[in-house]
Amino acid sequence: MIGKIIKIMRKQGNLSQKELGKLLNLSDTTISAYELNKISPDFETIIKIFRICGYDFCIVDKSKKIIDIEKFIKENE
Repeated sequence: MIGKIIKIMRKQGNLSQKELGKLLNLSDTTISAYELNKISPDFETIIKIFRICGYDFCIVDKSKKIIDIEKFIKENE
């Protein structure tokens, strides 16, 4: 499933697999493997992909409050 999300976000960010790979210091082959769900990126890479493509990575707490992931980490360290 994450592969489809990465592909959609990459396309909406008007990036080729090669361009996204360059921004992440990864090969376009790796980006392709992510998109095809052959391999999964680690959590930090997922967050970087979201940000590069213009998306925020947020979580929803038990009270349905949306929290930015970086804020969540800082508050719970």
